[in-house]
Amino acid sequence: MERNKTGTVNIYKDFFKETAKNFLMGNSAVRQWRAKRPRAGAYFTGSAEELERYAFLGLNYIRQYIGDIEGKSVCEIGAGDYLTSGLSMLAAGASRYAVIDRFPGNYTGAIAKQWYQGIEDNWAKTYPETAWASGLKAADFPENYADRLELIAQPIETAETENKFDIVCSFQVGEHISDIDVFAETNKRLLQKPGGAALHRVDFGPHDSWFQYADPMTFLRFSDAAWKLTGSNRGVPNRFRHHEFMAAFDRAGFNVETVFLEDFDKEKSDLSRLYSRFQKMPRESLLTGTAIYLLRQKQ
Repeated sequence: MERNKTGTVNIYKDFFKETAKNFLMGNSAVRQWRAKRPRAGAYFTGSAEELERYAFLGLNYIRQYIGDIEGKSVCEIGAGDYLTSGLSMLAAGASRYAVIDRFPGNYTGAIAKQWYQGIEDNWAKTYPETAWASGLKAADFPENYADRLELIAQPIETAETENKFDIVCSFQVGEHISDIDVFAETNKRLLQKPGGAALHRVDFGPHDSWFQYADPMTFLRFSDAAWKLTGSNRGVPNRFRHHEFMAAFDRAGFNVETVFLEDFDKEKSDLSRLYSRFQKMPRESLLTGTAIYLLRQKQ
């Protein structure tokens, strides 16, 4: 038995539970039903914390690590249930916004509209130095802005568009990509030359049942074959590590700056019990819990 802060957890029970979920998601009817359910930020309550997490986070990261977004075209990979970050970026002056998501949410439903109106209602308080973009109305979003929006309902691995962008970004998406070399190459294909930049926040930590374990390395104990049984149909974390992302970006021709790095708790991380493949990896990479990568194309 393993323990977490609230009691005893059973790694074998959780493994079979996650495997069962994966089996069900292999059924097309179940998969279609699940795809229609909100994944995160389902309901708008008006709290500043929710707005920060689900609406303003991407914009704030771009401003912090890349710079002013005014007049820039942006492509976001995996926007989530609603186009909240897209509206925020357009409100801050972005010229165009595109989203690549294989499971697009209900972008025009009643809950989405509450989020959009909440963004506009709280804009002046959140960004007193930035005027809301003229001609943009939350009540009309996204239906009336086809000239500034591009919705690409495809997996990132195969997504296609003729457009180029000043900024490509993703937040808590990279850990779900099946092929990080394709992910890196897609950034190269999407970015404007010269001067384009990409920003990606990757969460290397546990998800689902494995989040409750005190040891954040628990989900790295399983063999690759066993891990596939728990998530091949569900888009669970891919288990690529920090140094592998760095190498993939380098192979794609990017200069990479890790602008933010946060490690797992070393005292709680048992590296001795990891699957053999991970035990051969650099300790620093294994302990990386969160990273934000800033990519610029090599000259």
